[in-house]
Amino acid sequence: MYRDYLNTDRSPQEIYPPDRVLPQGETPFRDEYEEYIRAYPGRGTLKVQISVAQGAFPMKNVLVDVSQIYNGVRYSLYNDVTDISGIVDNMVLPARSFESTLNFDTAQIPEAEYLVTVFHPDFKELTDCHVVIHDKTETILPVSLVPLTGEREDG
Repeated sequence: MYRDYLNTDRSPQEIYPPDRVLPQGETPFRDEYEEYIRAYPGRGTLKVQISVAQGAFPMKNVLVDVSQIYNGVRYSLYNDVTDISGIVDNMVLPARSFESTLNFDTAQIPEAEYLVTVFHPDFKELTDCHVVIHDKTETILPVSLVPLTGEREDG
């Protein structure tokens, strides 16, 4: 999936269109997620910042995938590429509501956890980086890529 753009003349943006802003009250989850959405009515945002050389240089056109495993099935919620600043942002994700943390009965619900995978053909792929999203909060995930040594997988 992440390597699709390597075998074409199209840019990553053409293959992975930026459809990532979630309007309030809507959800990217399928019908079987209605129970999950009721348990996690809050909304938080995620920003992923990709760089190289220990944060010195931002990386453009890095593929970022945000997924979640629910009932044993992995669902990809967002696929996007970083901009010239090395950022993918405004990803709105379900989270535990702030009010639920104040009530003993609902305080036992675990935090909303997501998996972030980052890919660029010249760098080591970061797979399933765990990130927790909180209600009414922007979570920033900084990622510093490590260059591949030797030949690329595709020769």
